[in-house]
Amino acid sequence: MKIVQPLVAVANEHHFALQICGFGPIAAAARTAGLIARYQSKRVILLGIAGAYNISQTPIGSAHRFSEVACDGIGVGSGIDHQSASKMGWHQFNVGDAQPEIDDSIELDSWLVRGLPNTGKLLTVCSASANEAEALRRTKMHPNAVAEDMEGFGVAMSCALARVPLQIVRGISNRAGDRKHGDWRIEEALRVAAEMAMQLIPRTWMPSQS
Repeated sequence: MKIVQPLVAVANEHHFALQICGFGPIAAAARTAGLIARYQSKRVILLGIAGAYNISQTPIGSAHRFSEVACDGIGVGSGIDHQSASKMGWHQFNVGDAQPEIDDSIELDSWLVRGLPNTGKLLTVCSASANEAEALRRTKMHPNAVAEDMEGFGVAMSCALARVPLQIVRGISNRAGDRKHGDWRIEEALRVAAEMAMQLIPRTWMPSQS
């Protein structure tokens, strides 16, 4: 199967640049931090594909932007024994030097964009759900998550530390846990994600409201 790496659009007052951000949260975080520094970015869009937990809510072939992104897997244990960093009272980032305190979830600058409603929470995972049981476990641990990706939280961490607004746009290519790649609709998902991203670029963004 061809791996489709997600893209980051970084923009300043004069132009935007479209770059590959890498595969997985670590590469995506490092790459985004470098791109923000290179282009002196004023805002960022991450776009690519995602797997939906409930395809009646987020159908395959539809595009969505998200109000927040959370991460799964940072903390202690795995599977049903996993405890997140926040549940254990730990911060993922907290150095007390006027930078933001970051836990297991980061709000995105996606509250009000006319005609483009946000869908809810995106869950970033280090490995995609291998089957329906794993996808179900993740939705039980993160009941507000509507889809999973592998880069969003890393990109959001870089943007939060740089104080750069971020929107995440994902096209739904498959049901989370479905490993039959012949059923995935990657090209359609990428097309609708790109169309939504192009609508976002010229518009005013406002922060999410809890």
